[in-house]
Amino acid sequence: MPPPDWLHQAIGVKTHHMIAGVAGGLVRGLVARGFSWPQRLTSAIVGAATAGYGTPAVMPLIRKWLDLWAYPTGDIEGSTGFALGLVGMTICDAAIRWARRWRDGPPPTLPPALSK
Repeated sequence: MPPPDWLHQAIGVKTHHMIAGVAGGLVRGLVARGFSWPQRLTSAIVGAATAGYGTPAVMPLIRKWLDLWAYPTGDIEGSTGFALGLVGMTICDAAIRWARRWRDGPPPTLPPALSK
């Protein structure tokens, strides 16, 4: 019997999702040019948080998408966590920019042709 997931019990995220996110964040930090070590560490932390909380939310969508192609999914949670960790800083940056734009004015409206 595997040991209990202490992180899941403490804050509600699975340890293997966080580890995959840290790995993805580290890869992003090491591949990006001009990052300082504090920026690389921050990328790993944000990657872990994004993967930890995002993997359970994204997995049903990925499984449905792969089922459309009759692709055997197996256990792809680790790969999904790594990918979310890799793009975690980009996701968070986009969310912050969107929130600032919304704070400073009303959200943009759809063009008339798309709103029908």
